[in-house]
Amino acid sequence: MSMTICGCGRQVEEARAELNLKRCKTCAFAMPDVDRPRGVMIYTGKTGGEIEIHSAESWKDKKKYYVANGARSAVKNFSKNPCA
Repeated sequence: MSMTICGCGRQVEEARAELNLKRCKTCAFAMPDVDRPRGVMIYTGKTGGEIEIHSAESWKDKKKYYVANGARSAVKNFSKNPCA
């Protein structure tokens, strides 16, 4: 495999070059010029969930619907309201 050089002059890491990425890790994390996709866990049943992946534009439109409500733990939710 040929050596890929980043715009900053550093060599692109071998694992990144195999994925056809053109920038080194330092530049990729320092200059986020691309809005990255985001994911949300969706629970459709009792046993496990699915990851729903959104593009940057889709996430901006839908993020108001993914606001967490309540404690993060089911145990904490139960302990706050044991009679429910």
